[in-house]
Amino acid sequence: MTETDPTQDAPPLLDENQALEQAGGNRELAGDLFNMLLEELPVLQCQLARAIDSGERDAMWNPAHKLYGSTAYCGVPALRESARAMEECIKQQQTDQLQACFARLSREITRLQEQGPKLAARLQEVN
Repeated sequence: MTETDPTQDAPPLLDENQALEQAGGNRELAGDLFNMLLEELPVLQCQLARAIDSGERDAMWNPAHKLYGSTAYCGVPALRESARAMEECIKQQQTDQLQACFARLSREITRLQEQGPKLAARLQEVN
């Protein structure tokens, strides 16, 4: 089952099957990984915003790369795609697109944070 936002043409917020596959079928672990991501999102977002404001490419890379890497274990396709785009923007030194990439990433972070508790609970439900 996937969780989508019908108002946006975007990948799903949560791909439950992918999250469970990454956790070896363990619902508790899948929920824990998802909750860990939710906890670190505001920190990484803040670090990235400060780095973008300062214009320091090297400072941008670490939080962007950590965020993108973290999405691999949680079954969050929409956030993963926007984090990948942010990382690519930094890697390619597309300074004219940094703000747009960051705005897109921030929207996905907000969407996930708003739905996060409900999604985490569903991940840990025994069917």
